[in-house]
Amino acid sequence: MKISIRWTLILGILGLIWGTHLLVATSSYVTSERVLIRHARNIMGNITDLAMEQSKQHLASAQAATILTKRLIFADVVSNDWNRLTALERYFYDQLVIYQHFSGIYLGTPDGGFYDVRRHNGKSEGGFRSKMITAAGTPDRSVQLIWRDENGREIMSEVDDQDSYDPRLRPWYQKAVSEKRIVWTDPYIFYTSQKPGITIAGPVFDAGGKLKGVVGVDIEIDQLSTFLAKLNIGVNGMAFMMNKNGDVIAFPEFEKIKARDGNDSSKIRLVKITELDHVISRRAFASADIQIQKDNVLTLEAPRFARFENDGEIYHAMFTPFTSQDWPWIIGVHLPENDYLGDIKDNRKTNLMVTLTISVIATFVGFWLTGGIIRPLSNLEKESHAIKNNDFLQTHEIRSIYKEIQATSNSFTHMKQAIRSSQERYESIFCNIQDVYFETSIDGTILELSPSVTKITNFSREELLGKSINPFYAKPEDRDTYLEKLIEEGSVENYEIIFKGFGNKPGFYSINSSLVKGDNGSPEKIIGSLRNITKLKNAENELERYRNQLEEQVHQRTAELLKSNADLLREIDRRQFTEKALRNSEEKYRSILESIQEAYFELDPDGRFTFANDATYRIFGLSRDELLGTQHTAFAEGENAEKAKRLMDDIYKTGKQEQIYEFTVVGKGQQKVTLELSLSLIKDSDGNPIGFRGVGRDITARIKIDDEKRKLENELHQSQRMEAIGTLAGGIAHDFNNLLMGIQGNLSLMYLQTDPSESLHENLVTIEKCVESGANLTRQLLGFARGGKYVITLIDLNKVLQNTSSLFGRTKKEIRIHGSYQKDIWAVEADQGQIEQVLVNIYVNAWQAIDETGDLYIESENLILGEKFVEPFDVRPGKYIKISIADTGVGMDKLTKERIFEPFFSTKKMGHGTGLGLASAFGIVKNHSGIITVDSEKGKGSTFRIYLPASKKQLDVTPPETEKTVAGTETLLLIDDELHILNSLEKLLEKLGYSILTAASGRQAIDIFSSNRDRISLVILDMIMPDMGGKEVYEKLKGQDPDIKIILSSGYSINRLADDILSQGCDGFIQKPFNINRLSQKIRDVLDHPY
Repeated sequence: MKISIRWTLILGILGLIWGTHLLVATSSYVTSERVLIRHARNIMGNITDLAMEQSKQHLASAQAATILTKRLIFADVVSNDWNRLTALERYFYDQLVIYQHFSGIYLGTPDGGFYDVRRHNGKSEGGFRSKMITAAGTPDRSVQLIWRDENGREIMSEVDDQDSYDPRLRPWYQKAVSEKRIVWTDPYIFYTSQKPGITIAGPVFDAGGKLKGVVGVDIEIDQLSTFLAKLNIGVNGMAFMMNKNGDVIAFPEFEKIKARDGNDSSKIRLVKITELDHVISRRAFASADIQIQKDNVLTLEAPRFARFENDGEIYHAMFTPFTSQDWPWIIGVHLPENDYLGDIKDNRKTNLMVTLTISVIATFVGFWLTGGIIRPLSNLEKESHAIKNNDFLQTHEIRSIYKEIQATSNSFTHMKQAIRSSQERYESIFCNIQDVYFETSIDGTILELSPSVTKITNFSREELLGKSINPFYAKPEDRDTYLEKLIEEGSVENYEIIFKGFGNKPGFYSINSSLVKGDNGSPEKIIGSLRNITKLKNAENELERYRNQLEEQVHQRTAELLKSNADLLREIDRRQFTEKALRNSEEKYRSILESIQEAYFELDPDGRFTFANDATYRIFGLSRDELLGTQHTAFAEGENAEKAKRLMDDIYKTGKQEQIYEFTVVGKGQQKVTLELSLSLIKDSDGNPIGFRGVGRDITARIKIDDEKRKLENELHQSQRMEAIGTLAGGIAHDFNNLLMGIQGNLSLMYLQTDPSESLHENLVTIEKCVESGANLTRQLLGFARGGKYVITLIDLNKVLQNTSSLFGRTKKEIRIHGSYQKDIWAVEADQGQIEQVLVNIYVNAWQAIDETGDLYIESENLILGEKFVEPFDVRPGKYIKISIADTGVGMDKLTKERIFEPFFSTKKMGHGTGLGLASAFGIVKNHSGIITVDSEKGKGSTFRIYLPASKKQLDVTPPETEKTVAGTETLLLIDDELHILNSLEKLLEKLGYSILTAASGRQAIDIFSSNRDRISLVILDMIMPDMGGKEVYEKLKGQDPDIKIILSSGYSINRLADDILSQGCDGFIQKPFNINRLSQKIRDVLDHPY
């Protein structure tokens, strides 16, 4: 069935325009409706999350305060003992000052005691009231009330004998004791402030599990209503909170959440959601259809959305339960649909009107454009009918705005002219053709002949038309043979036949003809051409004669051809030799490619592998079939793939060769290999690019070595920085120790002049503790200072580890310590105090990294370190003792790990750490010719490893003697450039019976020694003096008297200079600041031991 193009175009355009309009309008309305609802829910969800987070933050401080108070009471830092009630009250007051939303904080005890501090405006605006119930359960029970102003100053106090309050009867006390955990009460209206609030309470047990009391905190939650009021939820949106029992606990209009108790009008309670004086909020709650259990408890497991109507306006609502079980609250949010969808709806209506207008305009434009198609096609139809009727004179104007239709019209006009010209040309050819064109019926009647028939016959065209051709055949059977072949094959070409009667004598003719069949398939007529070939046949006979003559001549040339064949065979041999040499060269080339370690490969212009050697397959981990044909980008990731593509595009466009660049490929099993690549272009013999070739060297191992080298260089630079900072710290510590020495010396004098029973003696003890604290601080500075060793002894590291970890474990019971110590551990020459300081610093660092509870793993082992391991640390290879300390703390990121040993670097807040702990550990280990390293990852804990050189000496198990003051009568020479040290030491030693000579410089000391050499028994020599150093003074004194006994004294610890002097035979060393006991003991050790 044929259809009209006119109606097809009209109906198609109408269907396309209006169908599209209907589809777009419908889908836009549906999808926008969904998006609007989802948008509304997202807005309410964000408001809910914000309100929930604000509530948690508001209440979290109360929970933290409760936990802190429990810990302080458990640790007996604060107590309800009568003598410490003031401290307890002060602590509660401080908590209220810190947390402005706390209404009160209190402690109830099992005997009925109660200690409460809360805000109270009765006596002073912004003031406080303390209530203390003591001696509960006894006739001496007392209730004391104290009012204070906003600065904590007492305004008045009184004793209330009528108060019968018992905390043990209160719900918060009973719930906390029964559940033995921190509990929260339901929100309620506080009696004093008339504000909504909530109470948190937690029991406190002693180490034996006995109840010590219950700590409670009252928190005002009216700020939640203030927070909700400030939220911008559209124009008229609102959020509120309610408890699981339906009480509204927070509402933007704060006063509406209060209600009078029906049984007692003086009592104020929280309003129920069903009685809230806000119609929209009540309808929002009703629309959510939240289930209510038998005990009037609301049940809501997940967020619930609802849609309701109020005064003809559509609202959306969302109710969400709190995620924390401690606060079984529900947050409700509702807002008018037009607040956030009004403009969008108006915009949607506008879009629909615009779309409708465009569709109408498109319809008129479509009709106009359709007319530009239909009118030209209609005129073309009329033209074709005229041509069909052989009427070439009739014309119709065809003009169109469409270039394709106009081009078709122009082509049609040209075709019409071509047909007319062709017809004229056909008539011309028909009349002038040399061959005879003919048409005959099947029975042989001549239907048509061209005028050229007169050239080959004695008849005219008109004489032959209508006659039978059969009488003209020389042999009648030729007609039948010709007709059978024509019917069988459908056409004949160059069919030769002899006709008679066309001329004076028979002649040869060539026929080219075809059989024309009718609609039913039966033959209708024969058409073809006829050519007289009589002369041609005669020429062929003459040609046959010439051919025979030519064959004779061919025989004569055979001998010459045989010779040519021999030459040809020799040429073939030469070509075969060349091909063999080419194959040998190719095999040699392939052998070289397969034997080299570098990868060689070729790619087509699209980047697919077309050839590769064995090294390439090995690097990628793939077989030949897996690799060939694969895109090179399949082995690259991210930027590497883009980088390779840009590089190949650049090489392809410019033809330049990229010498070397690094490229990381991902082989089989996601194994990454870094290659050093050289890539170039492959060209054909005409210079056209046909692909790429590349050579790659695996440099993964080299890069790894370079990374390790950089790591070792960084560690060396860190060591050098520590050495420079250590020198500065050592100088500071030296000067500080000299100051402390002056204080300690005068303090020791005062000790000798003061009876222990005097009140001044306690002050002296306090001062001495401060001096010791200052000495400990300088000891940490000297810990990372260059040469920061003290007195070196042989120590057993296993005992040091066990003693320090045991002591630390008793103070930090939340840390579980696991020890693994190697038997027969080698001895170490070290300052035991400093090594203990290193270990304790690492223990403390681990404790601070553990959140609540965790594990600390301590190990020791003997091992031998090689040259390669110790090279970056500038220590000698050999025997070492390795100490490993691993914790399960939070770990460190890369930046923190790189700076962990820097002095004054700390991750703790200002005022909570000096940043010297691990820095001093680094310095102490380095000054003992050891190594300290750390491995750590964020969230995976940290492991410190310490390597200390082993000693060849055996351990001395003799127990140390207790220090005591020892007197003497010898003459001593004191040398120090600090006059306050000289004066105090002179008086101290004279008190012990010694005769003292003093010198304030090195030169003065040499002069005094020269004059009194015979009566001086011992010299106490300061190491650092401005005019002449301690070493030079030592050598000059020994030059005068080789047997003189000398004790070195310095604010520095033992450094390289002191080591040199001690190695020359110096009798001892004492570190400033020192007390009289240590000094007197050291003097007697040197004087009483001749060797």
